[in-house]
Amino acid sequence: MAAALVGGSILSAFLQVLFDRMASREVLDFFKERKLNERLLKKLKIMMISVNGVLDDAEEKQVTKPAVKEWLDELKDAVYEADDLLDEIAYEALRLEVEAGSQITANQARSTLSSSKREKEEMEEKLVEILDRLEYLVQQRDALGLREGVGEKPSLQKIPTTSLVDDIDVCGRDHDKEAILKLEDDNSSKISKKARHLSFARIHGDGTMILKGACEAHFLRTLLLFNRSYWQQGRHVGNGAMNNLFLTFRCLRALSLSLDHDVVGLPNSIGNLKHLRYLNLSATSIVRLPDSVSTLYNLQTLILHECKDLIELPTSMMKLINLCHLDITKTKLQAMPSQLSKLTKLLKLTDFFLGKQSGSSINELGKLQHLRGTLRIWNLQNVMDAQNAIKANLKGKQLLKELELTWKDWIGDSSFSNIVSLKLLGCKYCSSLPPLGQVVSLKDLLIKEFGEIMVVGPEFYGSCTSLKKPFGSLEILTFEGMSKWHEWFFYSEDDEGGAFPRLQKLYINCCPHLTKVLPNCQLPCLTTLEIRKCPQLVSLLPRIPSFLIVEVEDDSREVLLEKLSSGQHSLKLDRLKSLDSLLKGCLSTTEKILVRNCDSLESFPLDQCPQLKHVRIHGCPNLQSLSSHEVARGDVTSLYSLDIRDCPHLVSFPEGGLAAPNMTVLRLRNCSKMTSLPEYMDSLLPSLVEISLRRCPELESFPKGGLPCKLESLEVYACKKLINACSEWNLQKLHSLSRLTIGMCKEVESFPKSLRLPPSLCSLKISELQNLKSLDYRELQHLTSLRELMIDGCPKLQSLPEGLPATLTSFKIWALQNLEERIRTNAFSCKEYLDGASAWYVEWNWRLMRQVLFRLIAVLLKSISVREVDAFYACLSYYLDWRKLEIAYVLY
Repeated sequence: MAAALVGGSILSAFLQVLFDRMASREVLDFFKERKLNERLLKKLKIMMISVNGVLDDAEEKQVTKPAVKEWLDELKDAVYEADDLLDEIAYEALRLEVEAGSQITANQARSTLSSSKREKEEMEEKLVEILDRLEYLVQQRDALGLREGVGEKPSLQKIPTTSLVDDIDVCGRDHDKEAILKLEDDNSSKISKKARHLSFARIHGDGTMILKGACEAHFLRTLLLFNRSYWQQGRHVGNGAMNNLFLTFRCLRALSLSLDHDVVGLPNSIGNLKHLRYLNLSATSIVRLPDSVSTLYNLQTLILHECKDLIELPTSMMKLINLCHLDITKTKLQAMPSQLSKLTKLLKLTDFFLGKQSGSSINELGKLQHLRGTLRIWNLQNVMDAQNAIKANLKGKQLLKELELTWKDWIGDSSFSNIVSLKLLGCKYCSSLPPLGQVVSLKDLLIKEFGEIMVVGPEFYGSCTSLKKPFGSLEILTFEGMSKWHEWFFYSEDDEGGAFPRLQKLYINCCPHLTKVLPNCQLPCLTTLEIRKCPQLVSLLPRIPSFLIVEVEDDSREVLLEKLSSGQHSLKLDRLKSLDSLLKGCLSTTEKILVRNCDSLESFPLDQCPQLKHVRIHGCPNLQSLSSHEVARGDVTSLYSLDIRDCPHLVSFPEGGLAAPNMTVLRLRNCSKMTSLPEYMDSLLPSLVEISLRRCPELESFPKGGLPCKLESLEVYACKKLINACSEWNLQKLHSLSRLTIGMCKEVESFPKSLRLPPSLCSLKISELQNLKSLDYRELQHLTSLRELMIDGCPKLQSLPEGLPATLTSFKIWALQNLEERIRTNAFSCKEYLDGASAWYVEWNWRLMRQVLFRLIAVLLKSISVREVDAFYACLSYYLDWRKLEIAYVLY
């Protein structure tokens, strides 16, 4: 229903567009100049007004009356045809306007007069046909009971949508989609004659056959053929097929052939697409565009992005007077056509190429006042007269956000004194840098892919004849992709200081032979140093007190040092071969540390780091100790969290425990030899609120004295010995415990069994207890705070408890195969588990889902309120995949 209402509302809006077009100067002038029958135009307007008056009533009645729906469809087709005709008239007016400004021969003039007479007759015939059709529809409205001014347009509700991912993506009307799918199999179906929009991608078949299937849809307005993968090798849309395409689909407004590398050219018949507004040829192998493209006077968008073989544009391209968007990035263009200044509606021009013989064409940019976004101007060395550059009026283009200038002569003298940001890219054969140190206003400098640079020396800084030092304003300096660079000589003068007095950020990336960075020089403002893929660098962390960030990364190591708001540092170490000297130099001021994949780490001096608050040690296979001594002696009072993962040789904590009164989080994962937790946890770790233990199979018990009384969350997963001793956990004494997760143990057959749970528990998650057969509902009933219960991966569970706490709001179940038979035989009553629950879901295998949903919907609709049904449906929509969602929606 919502879709039909949307369609009707679109038709109402479309009629308004037609009214505006009929009253436009182009159409009225064309009727007068060609002496067309103006009464036909007036009659068309009256007919449109007549049908527009009953649209509101028709939109409402089409839902219940198929005849009205058919009437609206016929009306839509007639309106589309009227729009096509009026658009063709507007096109002819544009053509006359363009050709009036160009010189034509006498033969061309006679040809124009002859064709004008023929076109006049054809247009009047088409208009009469449309009027007859509309007149018939107007006569039918009374028989259908349609009245003017009846009904109000309902507010449009958002149509439920879903994102379906399948092997084939097809967009269009349902019957069109089915036809395309059948075309893949047997090439026997055809697209509907009334189809207006067609696109397809990832179709592994013959694209030519699909186009043949759509050949009767003469009124297509959109045709999008993209993603070359859908054409089999040698079965692409060739020139012959494209010629038929352009002759058949003359009403196209949007056409895309993008990503088809087999498209090397376009036939001249593309000029027949008089209505075309959008043409996308990106990533094709096209070399030239035919001159007939210049007759597409309605064209607004032309995308040639990544046409890597394109060498020239049509010489008469200035005729595209409605062009607003021209994307020619990543092409082989070397020059622009003349008189582009006539394209005054251009809003987006990605690139402008200055040829050797057309350097003066830069002045044509002067009349393109509406350019915005990014503009790249290439080959500025071809501008011979500065006056031409001035006429380009780049300063006056207020909407431009980014301007890139490219030329081959070096820069660096005083004539560039106002440059603030500069990027030098891809000079692969350059062996020296220009004197950029003399660009006095420069703040941001990027130098990338200078393949022959081996040494950066005095030439980089320039001659110092003034009191200003080189790079006096520079704040950000980036070197990247300098494959042969191995040495950097810093400029310095002992008496007056060196270069880079304001440098704040220094980035060096992919310089594999560079051996030194930041030699003995003064960089008083440097706060950020980032070095990536420079494996020959020796010194990684220079001692500069102003540092906020130091980052070093390559294939064999990664170091990240960041200054925190507290004034201390965060340190990340990954894949380092030697850690001893680095740790000794940094840990005294480090607040957060991550040590990862460091095979050389055998001992971490946790007790020698008085400022450490957060410690993570991951993937260090040889770690054996967390102290520099067998007995902990140092200060760990600042420690908040400790996270240790994948350290198979770590056996235990230091003798005597960890005196960390502020620690709140302890996580141990995949520590296969860990046998015990820190001693005296109840007294030495009084602030601990979270313990997570995963895959520590040798852990036998919690320490003497039990767990800290403030503990709120406990997870024990794949810790076989510890779970088997759960009767000794004494959780009933933990009055703050609100979350418990237990899982991955084959020995548990009943739960909670001897494990006594505290009434404060809010969330209970049971997973991967492969031999669990039953739940003790009596132990669960006293959990008066329980809101969430999840059971996952317990395939032998035979029954659910007969009653659950009334506080339960979330009940989630996965993979309980033994309950299948009970569901089939109606032995499983849903209602008893749903009382009091407002959000829950069941997710067994797919073959049970339909039965479960039917049963649950039936129960819910009889026993809970409308508001709760809405909550249930919202929950299903969130959790289930698209197939389940589709069923849930039908049932709802």
